[in-house]
Amino acid sequence: MSLYTTGELAKKCGVSVRTVQYYDERGILVPTDLTEGGRRLFSEDDVVTLETICFLRDLDISIKDIAELLESDESKKVIELLLDEQEKNIQEDVKRKTEQLEKIKSIRSALSSFKDGTQKTIHDISQVMEEKDKLKKMYKKIVVIAIPLETVEIVTFVIGILKGIWIPFFVALAVVSICLIFMFDYWYKQIEYICPECHTRFRPKKMEAVFGNHTPKMRKLTCPSCKRRIWSLEVYRKGVNS
Repeated sequence: MSLYTTGELAKKCGVSVRTVQYYDERGILVPTDLTEGGRRLFSEDDVVTLETICFLRDLDISIKDIAELLESDESKKVIELLLDEQEKNIQEDVKRKTEQLEKIKSIRSALSSFKDGTQKTIHDISQVMEEKDKLKKMYKKIVVIAIPLETVEIVTFVIGILKGIWIPFFVALAVVSICLIFMFDYWYKQIEYICPECHTRFRPKKMEAVFGNHTPKMRKLTCPSCKRRIWSLEVYRKGVNS
């Protein structure tokens, strides 16, 4: 059986010698053996005990309560419960940190859309982040409608090619066209843009919104304030209920 001196135990558990001595003095870490010269020796079980004490102290549990816990017949169950709770807290912390990292990535991406890094820019980006979920929900609604419409159009087109029956396709085409008009109107009422040059929030003219070059997040538009035609960031329109 391996035995450790006070210094060796401290090193193995990553604590100071004084910490081991303190827990020894308080009676919650009792050495397994003593040498002829009176030096304290600790076993592998004592290593586990010290690690348990350190864990409980990290949870702000008092020395008195730790002593009672270690002497209790239910100590194993209580420690397991504390471990479960600590694991849950760590997982929540990891999740929170992961979300913060994703937010940092999004902010970095958004910053690239703006010319400077002023406080006004950061304010704009903060608002964009808050409105991001609303924008996603809006596009999900559009996709939910668009997919079945596109499916009907494809199916009726295939029927037209295979069987020469084109009436269903032309009916579907008319219905899809009408739905597209309503979908565009819905989209147009929900969005606006931020000019990266002067930070103005604006709504473009409908025709410019239709034919302007665009990416999933940006559209090349003319800012009504600074009059520049520039890639502007699409955001959810203020004051619109999702």
